[in-house]
Amino acid sequence: MNTDVEIWLLFAPFWILGTAALIGGVWHMFHAWHVTRTAQAAGHVRKTAAGDRLAWHELPDRGRHHLRRGLIAMAAFLVLALIGMGVGIAIGVLASHG
Repeated sequence: MNTDVEIWLLFAPFWILGTAALIGGVWHMFHAWHVTRTAQAAGHVRKTAAGDRLAWHELPDRGRHHLRRGLIAMAAFLVLALIGMGVGIAIGVLASHG
């Protein structure tokens, strides 16, 4: 088998899982924003001035849920991408010496 193809097959699962985590993270971040804005429009959460942020305890429960899941998914993407690059580099170095 071609070395390039072998390297790709070894680190591709990390990138595929990382891409899924990125998509999930973006989805959750959007929903955290949407839920918070809906709660603000309904008067359940204070409205913020430009550049001001809500504190964690001021977010609605669903907003905290989506924000937490979004941050976890973004961290998972970062870790999986780094692992994928590490595996690709390690196998590339090992294959070039052999």
